Amino acid sequence: MSLLSLIRLMGGHMSRFTKNDHGFMALTLSQIGLIIAAGILIAAIFSIVFQNDWQKNAELTNMATSFSTIVEGTDARFFENTTSFYFPDMGYDYNVSISTEYLVVKAQGNWNNELSAKERFLVRPWPQDHTSLWIGGAELHDHLKNIFGNSGNVSDPVSNTAKGYLDGKWNTTVESLASNPIYILTNRAIYVDKAIVYYDNGEMEDFIFVYQ
Repeated sequence: MSLLSLIRLMGGHMSRFTKNDHGFMALTLSQIGLIIAAGILIAAIFSIVFQNDWQKNAELTNMATSFSTIVEGTDARFFENTTSFYFPDMGYDYNVSISTEYLVVKAQGNWNNELSAKERFLVRPWPQDHTSLWIGGAELHDHLKNIFGNSGNVSDPVSNTAKGYLDGKWNTTVESLASNPIYILTNRAIYVDKAIVYYDNGEMEDFIFVYQ
């Protein structure tokens, strides 16, 4: 084989190698592009999901804060009164539980994770349900009348011994709801009721009842 023929043969092999190398590079760039595109898509999906959870958590916090504000506002009034509150329809399921210290609002996140907002009461309410001896201020006065002979109204003060009786009931409620809070039906109104009990020694005591 002549030197010229050898050079031509080597040149042909080099040409095919160069073409294959270009093909390999093109394939690699295509794969990188797909990976980058997939990464951007996944990042966008995660961003939307986490943003939705963040927004939902903010809504739960707002509901808890709004109810706590109602309790504080009811307590700030100088007379017996009742305020109603409605939890909003958010388009997703959530539950609300209440004790004498906290209101907790929970919902499920987009990844089956639990979202939760917990609001500590500055004014401690007395949550009530069907197991309570009385519901709200009006029934409290009737209850005191039946037990002590006086209603505890400003014109009919009750014996100071009633104070120890109510303190005992309150402490029992605190202990019970600490481990077994009352769950609120979010599709029904919840009432915040301020009651004032007057004692025959000149003292008075405020109570904030929460019930449905």
